[in-house]
Amino acid sequence: MTRQLNARALSSRFEPLSVTVPGALGVVNYTNTTFNPDSRGGHAVLNVHLVDDAASGFAEVWTSPRLVESGEHKAIAYSHDGEYLFCAGRIPPCTEHTYAGRLAFRAALELAGTLGYHHVFRMWNFLEDLTPRTYQEFLLGQAEAFAKRPVTWSGLPTATAIKSRGGGTAFHLLACRTGVPVTIIAPTGARGTFLHDRLYFSASSLDDVEHLISKANLADWGIDRGYELSDLTSLKVYVRHPGLMASVQYDCESRLLAETDVAYLHAGLLHSNRTAEFEGVAG
Repeated sequence: MTRQLNARALSSRFEPLSVTVPGALGVVNYTNTTFNPDSRGGHAVLNVHLVDDAASGFAEVWTSPRLVESGEHKAIAYSHDGEYLFCAGRIPPCTEHTYAGRLAFRAALELAGTLGYHHVFRMWNFLEDLTPRTYQEFLLGQAEAFAKRPVTWSGLPTATAIKSRGGGTAFHLLACRTGVPVTIIAPTGARGTFLHDRLYFSASSLDDVEHLISKANLADWGIDRGYELSDLTSLKVYVRHPGLMASVQYDCESRLLAETDVAYLHAGLLHSNRTAEFEGVAG
């Protein structure tokens, strides 16, 4: 099967930590160390502590065919290409999760508004101290920042919450300048954001992904198109228990195209009843 890629929409792929990718808009290193984000190499870079040793780490690279500019604003590292904004931040270990979340996201949203990227459509939160209580406290600060946002509200962005192994709280987000993101929610809790004919999603199983991205489900949200698992371009899988990793990998390898870019991580999850979290891009 030949996949027709959407050149306008944002793309991501997984690379070794040491590889330099031309045209990178933003890079997230899943590694064994934590540093404050910066804009080295002409694009924003964030380290997330999610592996035991660097040899098992990898980089998620968001790429753009356009000219990328980068910089830093109130400890937020960012890069943008005129259509998309990638920005990243880190909150040191603390006990005031609401205050810290509000302060960090005010800076990020202030930046997005100043640069003209008025729709935040995808967010990732990696908390060292991840529990339902601490995440609710963090979300409260995040919501207070959005309430005073200099950006256009278009529904709660799709977000991923994962327990990191150190470094406090690392986060990054994507925002766009044109187009209106559509938030998709399934009864299972799976969530996606549809933008520029591409779907950015998070779900607890491949079955949930399959339902979320289907034509029948998207029609309920006013979207006249649909996807299959064969349309996934990249997929990141967080697995709670190491002993389940082999079965999760087998399921993915059995149901996805060989050219689908897939990465696996052993990580703590927010919901105690979930064994895995699947997040990626379709279209």
